[in-house]
Amino acid sequence: MNHGYAEIFRGQVQREHTSDRAEKRVPRSNCSRALQASLLLWSLTAATIPASAEATRNADPAQQADDLAYARPQQKVDIGGARSMNLYCSGSGAPTVIFDSGLSDWGFTWALVQPAVAARQRACVYDRAGLGYSDPSGRPGTSPNIVEDLHALLSAAQIAPPYLLVGHSFGGMNVRLYADRYFDEVAGMVLVDPTHEDGMARIDAVRNHQESRRYAEQVRHWRACLRRSMHAVTARFRQECLEPADARYGRRLNAERERVARQPAYQQAQLSEVENYANGVSFAAVRAARRSFGSLPLIVLTSGQTAGTAGPQWRCLHRELAALSSVGVQRTVTGAGHYLQLDRPDLVIAAIAQVQSAGTTAQPATASKVIRPAPCSTARRLY
Repeated sequence: MNHGYAEIFRGQVQREHTSDRAEKRVPRSNCSRALQASLLLWSLTAATIPASAEATRNADPAQQADDLAYARPQQKVDIGGARSMNLYCSGSGAPTVIFDSGLSDWGFTWALVQPAVAARQRACVYDRAGLGYSDPSGRPGTSPNIVEDLHALLSAAQIAPPYLLVGHSFGGMNVRLYADRYFDEVAGMVLVDPTHEDGMARIDAVRNHQESRRYAEQVRHWRACLRRSMHAVTARFRQECLEPADARYGRRLNAERERVARQPAYQQAQLSEVENYANGVSFAAVRAARRSFGSLPLIVLTSGQTAGTAGPQWRCLHRELAALSSVGVQRTVTGAGHYLQLDRPDLVIAAIAQVQSAGTTAQPATASKVIRPAPCSTARRLY
């Protein structure tokens, strides 16, 4: 997901008043439909970045090297069908950590996390079809197609399981679907302010389909951006269709982000992911496959700013996800925005380490099908 576009919308952010790492071991009950007090689920703004951050990052040779790794293709893996996908792995040691990014994002969003994780185990980021340096697929950008591609990529690259899956936002749905389909390959999961497949429908039910209408408008917007990308780049295109530079990345990476996003292939892939988000196709697939993850190590990290804007429903949805494992934990990070891997990479890194540690001592997990989540009648008491 492009920061500030498509999956989240600019709006007024409220401060979150829970503790920095408010941890909850989750009972097996889920969210109520008392949403009247909830605001829009994905309404938040970009975090404020100190003006000196980019200068500091560009002055640090190690950080420049990390940035450059994401500003060019790495391993282009042939997955068949005359198509290759970009993969970047570093470090050694099992289980291999596999990162998936938010809606329309690619591997660079993990630039502040992957190097630290790779210091202790193998860590891999990849670009989904048509994004970053991966070839377009010619297929819709749905969660099932994304998971199929990822499975083919890991097999073709000879990266053997087990995998510790880490997914941000829309990527959180994708890695859950991967675990639903290939449960025996998964050693644990960290979900970073993840999307919930039922979130939009629950808000629509009490807000006169407000979220559906909003996403329909976003689809129209990105269709227009796709058309504009086929012509010379204009100031209007840059303003309305491209992300501004982010001071948490260096100049080279920011320039490459803009170059990639100007390409029609990227705009088409972005539009396809957003369309299949807005029309519910990806949600329906994840919902149909949803299962209990038994005792699989699982941590769900919740943005305090997102929760502050959306109200208690956001944490309730995340506790619902954590409850898919009998040892699942939901943790709220105060004051951090939707991109926790940028605002608080230290806590994302720590969560991955905790899941890895738990996985080395846990009993083998068994999974069973979840038919339907139960109402969360205790939501108010839990918060």
